[in-house]
Amino acid sequence: MSELIRCGRALVGGELREDYAFAVRDGKIAQAGTFSEIAPRHHDLDTRAFPYDRLVVPGFVNGHSHAYQILLRGWADDLPFSVWRKDALYRVIPQLTPEDVHWVFVAAFCEMLAAGITTVAEFFYLNGAGNAHAEAAMAAAQATGIRLVFARTWMDAPYAPPEFRESIDLAAKRTEELMRAFPEANVCVAPHSLHAASADMIRAAAEFARVHDTALHVHVAEASYEGEETLRKFGATPIVLLDRLGALSHRTVAIHAIYVSEDEQLLLAERQARVVHNPTTNQYLGDGICDVVELQALGVTVGLGTDADVKPSILDEMRAAALLQKIRRLDGSALGAGVAYDLGTAQGARALGVRAGDLTEGCAADFVVLDASAIEAWTPPVNALVYRGSDAWVQATFVGGRRVYAGSPSHLADRARIELAKVAGRVVP
Repeated sequence: MSELIRCGRALVGGELREDYAFAVRDGKIAQAGTFSEIAPRHHDLDTRAFPYDRLVVPGFVNGHSHAYQILLRGWADDLPFSVWRKDALYRVIPQLTPEDVHWVFVAAFCEMLAAGITTVAEFFYLNGAGNAHAEAAMAAAQATGIRLVFARTWMDAPYAPPEFRESIDLAAKRTEELMRAFPEANVCVAPHSLHAASADMIRAAAEFARVHDTALHVHVAEASYEGEETLRKFGATPIVLLDRLGALSHRTVAIHAIYVSEDEQLLLAERQARVVHNPTTNQYLGDGICDVVELQALGVTVGLGTDADVKPSILDEMRAAALLQKIRRLDGSALGAGVAYDLGTAQGARALGVRAGDLTEGCAADFVVLDASAIEAWTPPVNALVYRGSDAWVQATFVGGRRVYAGSPSHLADRARIELAKVAGRVVP
């Protein structure tokens, strides 16, 4: 998609700019600046203009999602994690067919686009029977237009359902097949965790990531029991164990990283690993609070994720991230709106290795148009978004310059809701 975008108001690098413009060519921002600077150089492009009562912002980046968990909403609330995993997650998700996955993911992705999420890292572990389920998820991303980072999970723990498990050789072979068939899906490797993937599988995944130059996503230090378990079995805490297994490097995207010692925080920084913080799900499951403030002080790149997708909203995650740090440190200045906004946009994009999250030259033309009428003249827009922002403010969402949400549910979204209800009627107890 190629167009000249003119914005009465826009957030660029977290700062308010007026009469800002950017030229979109082939889905990327080719040039950006004031409209008077940009327009004469791109006279061949049609202009799309957004007035002053709209605020144009970069698309929000969802660093970690399990889209099929929208099927657990409501009936699986308020459970201890072990019960939630055994009696909800492991009971429902293995029943899904590839067609089920397609419609569940279309429904979830349409929700995300309506909330201004333009990129999602989908951590997908329904791989035991082959790639058909994964291909259905990727087809859902193509159908909706969301930008996808597909974290293809490797899992071999005996306690996991057979629909999730596979051998190391099969996991590697199938991951390579997906990478070849879906280059636009940013397929990367994702050993599930230190408890659901064996040490040999994690080593193999790290080598796979090195050979193929991909990211390695892994759940780590999510709950206190994990550290107790790794100490008992391996004589090491989770981050140290990842390092010993060769799985802690600049390729590593550590999901959660809550129960991390000061030495392990330093190790994350030294290895240039990235972290995705999931504040809403961490509260929902009673996991704990990631020390984002200290990680930021050490220079660790941190993004935000919606994880269980109780409500896939990065605006909500920004707010939760800021407020939880204030509570953790009993300090109202612990993590401000500007940092929280950055976690869900530019920094979140860096965490995923995606060139997005801002409205500057070279970034993907992923942007969101917000109704700014609720933002008072004296309120900095970033503060309004983080502390009062609502998904209802989203008027339009663009991915690669193409409009993929226009302010109300599309026919595809409406059908997905119908199909989702059918799936839930069959698999939800």
